[in-house]
Amino acid sequence: MENASKALIIAGAILLAIAIIGVGMFVFSNVSDTITGAADMSEQEIAAYNQDFTAYQGKCRGSRAKTLCEAIKNHNLSAIDYSQKIILTYSKGITDQNDCPPPSSDTAAGTTTAEIDTIRNTNIQSGQTYTVTCGYDKNSGLVTTVDISPAS
Repeated sequence: MENASKALIIAGAILLAIAIIGVGMFVFSNVSDTITGAADMSEQEIAAYNQDFTAYQGKCRGSRAKTLCEAIKNHNLSAIDYSQKIILTYSKGITDQNDCPPPSSDTAAGTTTAEIDTIRNTNIQSGQTYTVTCGYDKNSGLVTTVDISPAS
């Protein structure tokens, strides 16, 4: 009789161990799917993310360009890390559609509130016309840079 009760206790312990391992694998699977899903944005999510900035792309008046500066500033304030921030540049020339120029002596650039405010208040005049160009990350397709330049 003692052997039978010990066998039942051992069998119960084994079943309990299998159930705990199964629950652990289920939780791990769900967590890894969530992490992978967050890193891989769908085409619709990318388009929705980019829409906040591509809506301004092309020729626009200075007041609209200033509104874009505010949108970028607000986006950068809510960005979790630096890689999610958008670089705002102001250049005196027209840029390529997919590759905004790096900062140079005739280009102002920034991601911080102070840098964006300086570009907005110093370089952009409400009565002028500007060309807005977005630069995209080659891997993710997300907008990473926005260039504002005087329209020619």
